[in-house]
Amino acid sequence: MSDRGPQQLKKTWMILVLMVLAGMLLSFKVQDPAAPLVLTLALLTLAVLKARLVVLDFLGLRSGSRVLRVGLIAWPLFFALAAAAKALIAAVSLSG
Repeated sequence: MSDRGPQQLKKTWMILVLMVLAGMLLSFKVQDPAAPLVLTLALLTLAVLKARLVVLDFLGLRSGSRVLRVGLIAWPLFFALAAAAKALIAAVSLSG
């Protein structure tokens, strides 16, 4: 788990729950075919932030190996950037 105290882990868990609820609210708007690209980018940002919290607090890497921490945060960031690029290309091709 982590070297962080139970109170801090509860706070982190509550932040994660709030981020999930925010993502759910945003996803209802993204399902609209005319949804703006900004909502999609907001969902991807939430996903990366959630992954970061899990890596740092629940995997206990806040004070752990820098290489492992960067690698585990870079992984979801890479896929979020790829998804953002795909959404941007689709938005540009639909408008053009």
